[in-house]
Amino acid sequence: MNHNLQDFIAERAEYLAVMYLTRRNDLVTERMKSADYGFDILVTILRDNLPTGRVFGVEVKAQDTAISNLQEISQSITQKTTEYLHNVPFTLCLLLFTIEDDQGYYKWLNHVIVDSNQVYLQWHSLDENGIRQIVDDVNAWYDAKSHFAA
Repeated sequence: MNHNLQDFIAERAEYLAVMYLTRRNDLVTERMKSADYGFDILVTILRDNLPTGRVFGVEVKAQDTAISNLQEISQSITQKTTEYLHNVPFTLCLLLFTIEDDQGYYKWLNHVIVDSNQVYLQWHSLDENGIRQIVDDVNAWYDAKSHFAA
């Protein structure tokens, strides 16, 4: 795939991510200018139209064809992508889009799920329920963090 096509697919996936996330009126997105490394989007959760201080990062990946095996995609995430996770002070979510059909998937890049019975490394469909679950997981993480700090 040539470089310009890769750039187009990556940019289109970021726009899809913003579209999915801003379907909710309690999320504000900011695309990061240094998207070649680190994460691509910083998301702030609002309450009563005011920032709560609760944020999470989103890394966006794209594939130009339909996905037949999500686990193979997981294995293709390089060590470089995951190296910076240890120093990020908030949760990071990976959104994966297939450009062929605009299907989206998500999974956590670092441990956000408070309930130890849930497996956070699994892929989930990115739809209205998926976005709601992402926000619920982030809020639960901040609630647990506040509880342990008190």
